[in-house]
Amino acid sequence: MKAKYLLILVAIFSTSCSKSVLSDMEISDPHLLKVKVKIEQNIHDEKEVQVFIRDKNNKPVDLLSGRVIINEHTLPFERAQVNAAGTRGYIYTPHYDEQIFKITIYWNSYESHTFILSPQNGWPGFKYPNCSCTHNHDSDTIYNSYSLKPAPFYNHEIDIVYNIMNW
Repeated sequence: MKAKYLLILVAIFSTSCSKSVLSDMEISDPHLLKVKVKIEQNIHDEKEVQVFIRDKNNKPVDLLSGRVIINEHTLPFERAQVNAAGTRGYIYTPHYDEQIFKITIYWNSYESHTFILSPQNGWPGFKYPNCSCTHNHDSDTIYNSYSLKPAPFYNHEIDIVYNIMNW
């Protein structure tokens, strides 16, 4: 009986994590894409800017002829490591002092949308420990979300979420 439930869970998990059919085609309509940017910082001061591109069924899209660029770095489609349980997307590890992120999403080889995450539009920037000693394990996190509008994507928006340490 346990084996039956285990097989059902494996089937659900494997189909829910599979890539979207949009990964196999050049995308001409950006409204087919949901875009979410997560900025994560954990207790070990590991940081990631995670750009998740999904279809209407929330399946990950690996842009066939497109790409994602953050601060002039073209990103691979891979699994996030910081606070994301291995979710697949375009992952950028910022340098220690980076606080502003210029993000360009090409949904095909020639059409793109560029936006900047900065204190002027809602992203407060990473917080840093008050000392160079070991990190305070009682630190709180700052969690917030907002939308950038207008955008050419689904619902004419880009969802922004950040979960950073409040040292």
